[in-house]
Amino acid sequence: MASMLQTEFWAKFKESSGWRSNKYGQLYGLSRFLPLRKSILYFPEIPQDGRFSDVFKDIKGDSTPGRIFSRFEFLELWSPALAGRLVRLGLVKAFEDVQPEYRQWLLLDKSEQELLKGMKPKGRYNIYLAKKHHLKIDWGITDQSVKILFELYDQTAKRANFRGRALAYFQLLAKTLADNQAGDIIIVSKDGQPLAALLLSFYGGVCSYLYGGSGDDRNLMAPYLTHWEAIREAKKRGLTVYDLLAIAPFPSSAKSHPHDGLTRFKTQFGGQSIRLLGSWDLVQSHFWYSLYKFVERRRRPAVQ
Repeated sequence: MASMLQTEFWAKFKESSGWRSNKYGQLYGLSRFLPLRKSILYFPEIPQDGRFSDVFKDIKGDSTPGRIFSRFEFLELWSPALAGRLVRLGLVKAFEDVQPEYRQWLLLDKSEQELLKGMKPKGRYNIYLAKKHHLKIDWGITDQSVKILFELYDQTAKRANFRGRALAYFQLLAKTLADNQAGDIIIVSKDGQPLAALLLSFYGGVCSYLYGGSGDDRNLMAPYLTHWEAIREAKKRGLTVYDLLAIAPFPSSAKSHPHDGLTRFKTQFGGQSIRLLGSWDLVQSHFWYSLYKFVERRRRPAVQ
């Protein structure tokens, strides 16, 4: 699969949040500059097409002053063999992920009836229940739809007690997707009241659920219908995967995980729980890497 995160327009978008983008061979890398003339380098979602090897050789031989580490994120399914190969190259598993390593994927090579049949009973029932309420479905990226999406997202963030993105971020992201015909917003409402919304990307055969939110009404099951309509739209566009993104790591343990609720919801739509090869670090300064890891874990506790 190709990744939107390895495009010129995405690299330019990331520059708005403090990264500096450069092309390394056929890959885009993002640099972030830190105090004391230190820096990190990050290659998002490297596809499985051989582009990594040549770039890795160049980066490993690079002696850029102040670089703490270079992070390589792989859009490949996890296997012990692939992980072992990266260890032999001198990489270590990153102490945190940028893009989620564990995800829920729904393959779209089936009819709508087959997709519904493959869902868990509760998921399928809630979609049918939402349809009975004759909810209104609207598509399109406009100033108004971005504001509605953000308001529902902000409500969700407050309910779930996590720190969310700012409106300006959504406005720029939505504009970037619209300008490059790489995404859309869906809003489900009842009697003029928005109930749920999603921001989706369409790229490389994949529809990805980037951000979403819902109001306080739990009876109309709007979030289920919103995702179902997104799945239907992805099929119409000829895409092959609906990527619901982050779920809790598996196999599950007795210890609770912050993504447990998300996982229960996302797996209602059926599909496959997958693990990607994820993020690996080439450590270029062991002292500063240990210090950076300590500070990041204090600032933003790692999800276990």
